[in-house]
Amino acid sequence: MQTGGFQSPALAVIVCLLALAPEGSRADDVAVGSVRLRGGYDANPQLLPGGRGGAFAGVDAAFAMGRSDGGVDSALSGELQRADYATRGLVPAQRAKITFDIQGDPFAGWTLKSQSSAESIDSATTRSFDAVQNLRLSADGDGVRPFIVGELRYSRLNETNAILTDFLPEDQRFIRATAIPGVKSSFGHGELGVSVNVSATRYETDPDLFGYRRRNERVQPFLFYRAESDLADVSLSVSRLYGTWHDPDFSPVRALLFDLGLTLRSPDKHWQFEATGRRSAADTTFPISPLTISELYSGTLSYSEPDRWRIGATARWLRTAYLDSPFSSSILSYGLTGNYQVNRDWSVGADVLRIHAAVLNGERVDSVLATLSLTRRFVWGEKKLGEKDKKAPAPEAAPLSAPTTAPTPSASAAALY
Repeated sequence: MQTGGFQSPALAVIVCLLALAPEGSRADDVAVGSVRLRGGYDANPQLLPGGRGGAFAGVDAAFAMGRSDGGVDSALSGELQRADYATRGLVPAQRAKITFDIQGDPFAGWTLKSQSSAESIDSATTRSFDAVQNLRLSADGDGVRPFIVGELRYSRLNETNAILTDFLPEDQRFIRATAIPGVKSSFGHGELGVSVNVSATRYETDPDLFGYRRRNERVQPFLFYRAESDLADVSLSVSRLYGTWHDPDFSPVRALLFDLGLTLRSPDKHWQFEATGRRSAADTTFPISPLTISELYSGTLSYSEPDRWRIGATARWLRTAYLDSPFSSSILSYGLTGNYQVNRDWSVGADVLRIHAAVLNGERVDSVLATLSLTRRFVWGEKKLGEKDKKAPAPEAAPLSAPTTAPTPSASAAALY
């Protein structure tokens, strides 16, 4: 089996940042991170009919570093996941993302925030790259507060699936410019707001390889709400997507989208229930579809001894529909998960999942995923952190795979307020 996870330059950078961070950090500096080694068995990592499986080994890393200096706050964060498979012919799956945020108060009563990010995914079914720059100007204080976000995105995308089993000869490349004006208001432990996302997308090659013109304009009004308390956290975002494509073969898109989150905790903090529901739109290279619409519903019920151990049962259902076509795919997964905190910095985990999928050509696919993991967390500048902030960022536990996993949704106003 390969151990290629440590051959990645991005991972080497992350590991060096975690290992070589100065012991005498400034009082206003904070850094947290984690590295997880994992291995196990995946019966069908690509979730394709007749797909092969086998043992795998993987490494995940995540870090976040922050500084406050002279009224300017800055943060650098990153994630990396990689899985290598023992079965000959199964290509490694890798995802890397890095984000830089900087925030200040250029005008009295206003906050300006800049976020720059880059993300790359490379697997047997997806090759993508996204570079995003956005600026957000928002009013401070109480009451109704306006904000406006401007975003510029450069993307490359290439996909395979059960019908088109090979990558396109060239990636599809496009640029998207977005403006998001809105207002929000805080009350008690909650926040309520409205906004509208207006964007234009232009492709480098138009028409594309199949003769379709994919350039488009979109308008997406949002209503969002979130609230937190000792026993429950709630978040809600509802929007309506209006999209117009320049190709007569693509129907206008009219889609209701939403993002729901609910966390319930028992008074003694031992029991916790987490539920999410999401309906999102994403770009696709599938030739006859302008977009995909994905629906994701998940729930986890867990019991824990805080800072010692946790066990839980989890279930997740995902369906992805390709607009202007009869094709769709779905995945149902369920299983058990557990984690044991050896000490403050080390923990071990185990997950067993049963997976049932229906791919684009209608065939049914079953799989089993079993994983063992060892995680090491790092914290510097801990005296500056509150209890909620001391938790190091956790990398994803499962290997990257599956042509029917949810595509990365496009940026939404709800994610930017």
